[in-house]
Amino acid sequence: MPESGDKPKSSFDPRPPRERRGSGEDPVKRGRRSRDGLDGPIAGGGGIMSRITGRSEMDRAKAKRYEPYGYESNSTQVKWVVFALLVWVVVGLALAWQDRSTATYLSELRDQGVTNVPPTQQSSQRDVGEILTFAEAEGIACNTELDIISLTPECSRLLEIQDKYTSVKDTGSMLFVLLMAVFLVNTFAFGAYTHRASRNLLTLKSKGQGFSPEKTVLWFFIPVFNLVKPWQVFKELFRGSDPDVTTSDETAWRTKGKVPPIVHVWAAIFVAVALFNPRTIGWFWYSIRESIDDVVVAHQRLIIADLLLVVLGIAAIFVVIELHKRQEARHAKVGDITVTPPLPVDPLEEALKEGIRRKELENRRARSKRRKSNSETK
Repeated sequence: MPESGDKPKSSFDPRPPRERRGSGEDPVKRGRRSRDGLDGPIAGGGGIMSRITGRSEMDRAKAKRYEPYGYESNSTQVKWVVFALLVWVVVGLALAWQDRSTATYLSELRDQGVTNVPPTQQSSQRDVGEILTFAEAEGIACNTELDIISLTPECSRLLEIQDKYTSVKDTGSMLFVLLMAVFLVNTFAFGAYTHRASRNLLTLKSKGQGFSPEKTVLWFFIPVFNLVKPWQVFKELFRGSDPDVTTSDETAWRTKGKVPPIVHVWAAIFVAVALFNPRTIGWFWYSIRESIDDVVVAHQRLIIADLLLVVLGIAAIFVVIELHKRQEARHAKVGDITVTPPLPVDPLEEALKEGIRRKELENRRARSKRRKSNSETK
């Protein structure tokens, strides 16, 4: 019972249900506060796909990026990256074979006197108008819808051409969609691997990185710059992971670290793929495909683009494995140490420091001029 004169406290909480605290709950947030001032649990869940693609690893590293840490082996991640790249290689080979089949079939039609690309079926429904238009352009006696329904020899040939061309085109389209899905998986897995490899440099006694772990991943997604920056990133990773470089001088890797030729080969293929791939062929290089000859040439170029994707995947496998071997060897040489990453530079704070420095310099100059003037007056 409340004392006389005191108003009883109401248990009603007027706030929305989501903002109310449970009974006995500490109003102060529990848990560890990271050095960057962010509260909350460290990301690490997300299910099996999040772990396979490396998304959970990247979220976890981001949440703890300014806390002390030790060497983190990429042993498990490198297996997932290699597996994803092998799937990429297999799908790329299948797509190259399918584009070859399409080009071969169109070449056969061209040798039979066909000059236009056959129409394809849309949603399993035949477009009678397109078939009749194609027949008229090719000079084939399939003139009416009744001819198509009755399956005259000429119309039967046209329907057979359409069915086969639709089949090869649909197979190619499905393989391309699968390739894009594998590309997304590789993006996360390769990004997580690169991020951890970059974080490991400090634990390998290689200081003075030009790229932060976050930027090693970010540069892959910035147009134009991604033609050069990934190459520079991996040169830095290989130099900083070179086990033959001394560990007594933590900046010696900049001049003495070696980069294997496979990194330059991978970077060159990466640029070639960025400029010449199945998307750019359709958008830029062979955007005009009016005749069957144009489409045949486009599919022949697609074969080259598909094989470039395959070679890129193989080169990336060698790069990933070689970098992992180097980091493991240097870690065995350095041993287990704990490092603290530098905090990010506050641009406002740096601007204030620069302003103060300039002001002090101006004051010293002014005092020097006054002393000089006074001495001349005397």
